[in-house]
Amino acid sequence: MLDVGRLRLLREVGLRGTIAGAARSLGLTSSAVSQQLAVLEREAGTALVDRSPRGVVLTGAGRLLAARAAEVLDVLTSARADLDRIGGSVAGPVAVASVASAAATFVSAAVTGLRAAHPDVSVTVTAAEPSQALRLLVAGDVDLAVVDEYDYVPLALPEFVVVRELCTEPLVAVGPAGSFGRRRPALADLAARDWVMPPDDAACGLAVRSACRAEGFEPRVRWETDDMLLLVRAVEAGHGIAILPLLSVPDGVADVDVRPLREPALERRLIAVARASAMGRPVVGTVLEALVEAAKHTLTSQKRQFARPSAL
Repeated sequence: MLDVGRLRLLREVGLRGTIAGAARSLGLTSSAVSQQLAVLEREAGTALVDRSPRGVVLTGAGRLLAARAAEVLDVLTSARADLDRIGGSVAGPVAVASVASAAATFVSAAVTGLRAAHPDVSVTVTAAEPSQALRLLVAGDVDLAVVDEYDYVPLALPEFVVVRELCTEPLVAVGPAGSFGRRRPALADLAARDWVMPPDDAACGLAVRSACRAEGFEPRVRWETDDMLLLVRAVEAGHGIAILPLLSVPDGVADVDVRPLREPALERRLIAVARASAMGRPVVGTVLEALVEAAKHTLTSQKRQFARPSAL
């Protein structure tokens, strides 16, 4: 009989690429992982990993067994979810990975609300870009991933996940105080400006560059950073203008003008992603619903600034 614990260990080695990485993820020592792999290879009757100074690579048999291990672990997760559902348990830990702008706003609000309404629910949050958040989800390190998708930059989602849209928000023009007057600018109106922008390997930076090119110009980028607070402060200091998701421009952190674009209407969609097996746990569903409500409330509050005369 193959041991389920050792199967999980093999899957972790395949996901992490090193014995040390698998050991850290499971709370074991590297020597314990190596010993258990050796036992599993004896049980399987064949080599499962190729070891080298750079790390470990699963053999063909190892990849096959790791894939089966993922299926076994998924069935066990579903079984645990069934028991929780029968017992009506809304308790226990839920791990969330989220893009930073969502984590700082509605994810934080949702966790605060859950702490009051469901004291037996323990939520941990890791700020992560979508690619990292999805890797954590697939590896089983988190239960929910809050990721974003921009116009011009489609998001590739793994198979066997449940997707829930949280909100769609506009991308807005951000400039030093007084830089836009009282009108909503069109993107083409900003062609001659200096720009402050995330790098083009970030989804926001690629989306904005693609939109500018579609309007017939290449933005003249003077400052480049994926730190949104630094980016907004650079705009405030007069280093350029930016196009950012509304939730990335918290009210009051800098003296800047924020205007919706007249055209084109660029958007970012925020979505929650979960493994299908995890969604059977009532506690995961409870956290997801809290995220949905908090996202709706936060975005409504942020949009109120556009009702002010200065945002016309």
